[in-house]
Amino acid sequence: MNIAELLHILKEDFEVAPVRPMSNKVVVDRDKCLDIVNDILDNLPQVVLDSQNIINDKDTILYDAEREAESIIADANLKVEQLVEQDEVTKMAYEKSEQILKNAQHQAEEIRMSANEYVEDILADLESYIQRNLDIVRQNRAQMRGD
Repeated sequence: MNIAELLHILKEDFEVAPVRPMSNKVVVDRDKCLDIVNDILDNLPQVVLDSQNIINDKDTILYDAEREAESIIADANLKVEQLVEQDEVTKMAYEKSEQILKNAQHQAEEIRMSANEYVEDILADLESYIQRNLDIVRQNRAQMRGD
């Protein structure tokens, strides 16, 4: 069964459950309701269950991008020092090192931007999916209350 069917079964159980006297509470079969909830959890798309992993991945991707950028810049600085030490090519080395440093900074910025865009896309898709399902849950709750 899909999630909507399971929610309808759960809703029906609540609608037909006997009401406790002097309260708004109903008596339901706990085991049956837990089985339905477990079935719903089993049918949830992996993207919903992995949402925290996606958020954690964002931090990892950004951290890795920063480390790679730092490594590229450190390599560029090392190359600058090595080239400057060579007397005959000091001027050329300085120009080349500046270019390497600019390229490294440009690559690092591109990596950061790509990582942010990738994570933003994933989070936007997740947000949209969760919003659709939240709307369905709200509609079902409203129907359950008779709104």
